[in-house]
Amino acid sequence: MNELVITPLGTVSPYCKGDKNCPGYLFEYYDRKILVDCGNGVTRLLNFPEDLKNLSVIITHYHKDHYGDIGSIQYASHVYRKLLSMYGIGVNIYLPDNSINYSKRAIMDTEEAYCRYAFIRDGDSYYFDDLNVSFKDNKSHTIESYMVKFENEDFNVVYTSDVGTTNFDKLIEFCKDSDLLICESSLLRVDHSTINTHLRAIDAGILARESNSKKLLLTHFWPEHGKELYLEEAREVFDNVEVAEEGKKLVLRR
Repeated sequence: MNELVITPLGTVSPYCKGDKNCPGYLFEYYDRKILVDCGNGVTRLLNFPEDLKNLSVIITHYHKDHYGDIGSIQYASHVYRKLLSMYGIGVNIYLPDNSINYSKRAIMDTEEAYCRYAFIRDGDSYYFDDLNVSFKDNKSHTIESYMVKFENEDFNVVYTSDVGTTNFDKLIEFCKDSDLLICESSLLRVDHSTINTHLRAIDAGILARESNSKKLLLTHFWPEHGKELYLEEAREVFDNVEVAEEGKKLVLRR
């Protein structure tokens, strides 16, 4: 039986609160571990040193709430490999090629890490066994920000990262027919926000409905709002929706 396990490690932004961390999702496929975004606090839920073996990290964009813990992973790889002689340790880190405020250089400019680096450009894809991981610049956030699709003959899962309400037709196209849409929902209608570089929960529901997605998982919440408010708003337009919770696994099987 083919199985894809997805564990939210961080669901709030732009800061941690209580047991809630900034954005991060761990995808496990056979012996592969792929951490999508590495926000502040997510390493609290990783299992070191085991999760440093065959680990890949994807940073979707250079906002600090999405990569704040990458230094901890890098340094942990150094400590376990050099100081504790665990030679199976090594991390692949995928970064947007276009650096913002020297962020790419800051992440890569360390000798105290056992890491390899690869770069993400719009339309790129990488294979992890038979699982194709592809990237699309959503062109609707404040900076270059990549949506990520995990796809093979059994699964189609999309993680939106940070997206806005502009370029919505292209968002729908990339998310089309997903089994699971993990979608940011930073805002609620009660916020009366005029920002178009993030989604409200109802916008996430519309994206799921219009893309014919089977299930919607809401994420990227404002830490001061109760998650039940996001669930209630999204369900006005889309039925099969849940809110992400740190450590609560989702298992897709074929």
